[in-house]
Amino acid sequence: MKRNLAALFFLLISAQPASAADSCIDCHGSKAKMSGMGHPEFVFSAEEVAYQTKMPGVLCADCHRGDPSAHDKKDAHKDILAVRAVRQRTFEAVTRTAMADQDRAGWIGLEPRGNKRYTRLMPKRMDKGKVMENPGYRAIIFHDKNPGTLAFNPEIAMNTCGKCHEDKVRGFLMTSMGGAKGAHTQSRYTTWTGPTGPQSCGLWVGALSQPDQGSFSDDNVRNYNAHSSMPVSPAAAYNLQRNCNQCHVGCLDCHLEVRKKDGNPAHGPHTFTAAPSPLTCYGGGRAFSCHAGPLERRRGDGYLRGEFTQATAGGVEILNKRPDVHYEKNVTCVQCHAQKTNSGHADLMRSVDCGKCHKAVVEQHGKGPHKKVDCAACHTPLIGGYAFNFWTAVGPKGQENPLTRIQDYTTSGVSPVIVKNPDGVWIPVHIVPHTSGNVKAEEVKLSSGLIFRNRPDAAVDRLYRSNDAYAITGLAKAVDEKDRDVMVWLNLDRVAHATGRARPCGSCHESTVQRVRVLFSGGSYKDVEDGAYVIAADEKGLRITEFKGPEGGPVAKGLEPFMGKWDLKGDFALPEIKDRGFFRKLEGEYRAGGFTH
Repeated sequence: MKRNLAALFFLLISAQPASAADSCIDCHGSKAKMSGMGHPEFVFSAEEVAYQTKMPGVLCADCHRGDPSAHDKKDAHKDILAVRAVRQRTFEAVTRTAMADQDRAGWIGLEPRGNKRYTRLMPKRMDKGKVMENPGYRAIIFHDKNPGTLAFNPEIAMNTCGKCHEDKVRGFLMTSMGGAKGAHTQSRYTTWTGPTGPQSCGLWVGALSQPDQGSFSDDNVRNYNAHSSMPVSPAAAYNLQRNCNQCHVGCLDCHLEVRKKDGNPAHGPHTFTAAPSPLTCYGGGRAFSCHAGPLERRRGDGYLRGEFTQATAGGVEILNKRPDVHYEKNVTCVQCHAQKTNSGHADLMRSVDCGKCHKAVVEQHGKGPHKKVDCAACHTPLIGGYAFNFWTAVGPKGQENPLTRIQDYTTSGVSPVIVKNPDGVWIPVHIVPHTSGNVKAEEVKLSSGLIFRNRPDAAVDRLYRSNDAYAITGLAKAVDEKDRDVMVWLNLDRVAHATGRARPCGSCHESTVQRVRVLFSGGSYKDVEDGAYVIAADEKGLRITEFKGPEGGPVAKGLEPFMGKWDLKGDFALPEIKDRGFFRKLEGEYRAGGFTH
């Protein structure tokens, strides 16, 4: 049946009339012509493209622009839209024709290559016939992005995808994922000490022009500098913003799923999909970005794991032995994080309804002793991710930038810490010690408790209740001549993956005290190398303590100004088990595979 449907579709698209003056098809549809021009890799028949895009009747110029009535190559390619590679150091987004010969030779076209899923579409270089990574490039951007800002271009989207999907594009532009003005939460974080609080991913220092988001204004730069003891230059700020913009998506990032030509007419550089795959949600191989950043690094919870896993060498080995059960069963992200009803396109649910697939279990859970415990608190037993984030001006002399982010410390495979959210539900979080240098000391206000990232706690307007939090816990004055006064704070992000068998009962109930020993490795902040610390949560508070240097030695001098400052007072103790006999009975049933909730 499937083969017959495919054959019927092929007949339908073959019957679509080609434009008599379509020079795109005249050249790119001819193997002889393209080979004569030295580009046999860019041969695409109209039937092949229609089969991959599932858009019969759509012409090349509808998506790529250019002038299909012109027969001179230069004229036909005027203002054409194409994929671009982003240079590592300068953030310059260039087409293949602007690349050096050796770089262009290693990136023959848009197809998956290499053995790393997160760079499979990026430029490569050839070494003795072997495909290697090309360190000169950090990402690729599709043609619905602005090459200057690397941000999504709403005008291009409306004039290409919007020709057929106007309602979808207009809806997307109203959502935070589409970068809507006022809906984009990240864009509200502009200073470390403002009413929104600090943010682990950093500050939004490049306000984007409207409507095409093709240039930066200096509004956010001036705002940041008014609250910093060391100014950031517009050039440094805009490159930091470009780094963020390459991650925030457009239409093609989600729906273009490039596949290698393998004889299947549906596979190739123009393959589109309605429902994005998990790999697409992780960046699709165009960069180590999208959800690979906040999930694998900031939250520490990995859905794909494998080479995406961010942890120490030992942590990677542990975590990759504990894959997410849903990923193993081929459950895609959008099957759980579904489209919200009566909302813009791609406005997806952050929280999920586990009862959609586990109705009986969820009903049982709602009546049991853990009804105020989030499912992930038990079923996400191990995480990796960041061990530190230092926002600092430490760097090469003469190139100091107060918004330099040192994030290359990773943890071993550890248990998340369980905390209570404002609704009284116990949730699992990844706790990461942070610092932000060059703050104005008089602006730093220490937190009296956890501050969740929405009103009334923080001045962030959301359409959903956030389970992410932070706490400003200290101020280290006159740390050095570069960072001056440093704000010390904790970032807590709710985790949910990898989902699997529940953690042992005793991991929460043998004691009301949580103690998570974190081994960390790597890193480039001053003299801080490998080491360890303990995350402690008890009736006295939440704190980072018991620091050790390499092999259990003394603490690095670079950490000394912050010792004892990652300390938040309050009651973070787990509930005490009052009936130990009943607890032992349930624990025995759990071990026997009976009681699970």
